[in-house]
Amino acid sequence: MSYSQEDDAKRPCAGRRSVVIRTSSAIAPSDVDRKEIESKGLGVTQTQTSWVGPWGISYGANLTPDTTGIGGWQESSFITALREGKYKGLPSGRALVPPVPWEFYKHMSNDEMKAIFAYLKSIKPVNDLVPQYQPPLTSPQGQ
Repeated sequence: MSYSQEDDAKRPCAGRRSVVIRTSSAIAPSDVDRKEIESKGLGVTQTQTSWVGPWGISYGANLTPDTTGIGGWQESSFITALREGKYKGLPSGRALVPPVPWEFYKHMSNDEMKAIFAYLKSIKPVNDLVPQYQPPLTSPQGQ
C-alpha cells in the first residue's frame, strides 16, 4: 500500500504548508505569535516535543508503560491510534496531530504494530504527564 493524496486531504492541516522552523533557543507556546503561525500554516518547534501550528499546540506523548503514558492502553487501542490516527485509539476520538506521524505507520501489519506495542510496554515507565492539546485560535479556512 502507499500513501495517497486522498489520505493527505484528511489530515488536520490539509491544504496548508507543512514547514518546520527550528530555532537556536527553546520555543515555549507563549514565545510565538500563534495567530500568525496558524494563518501561515507553519509548524514551529525547538525540542520536537512541543509544536505550534495550524492545528493548535500539541506535545509529544509519553509512550512509556507508566499510567501517565500508555500504561492503561490495550493493544487494540494502540493499533487503532496508529492505523486510524485517533487520539488514545478511541474510535470517536479527535484526530492525532503533529508531532505524531501516524500516517507513516498505518500500513504496517498487525504483527508489526503488536511488536512495537510489546516493546513500548517493556521499557522503563517514566512518570511524565504531558500537557493537553490546545485547539487552534481560529478555525482553519473552509471548515
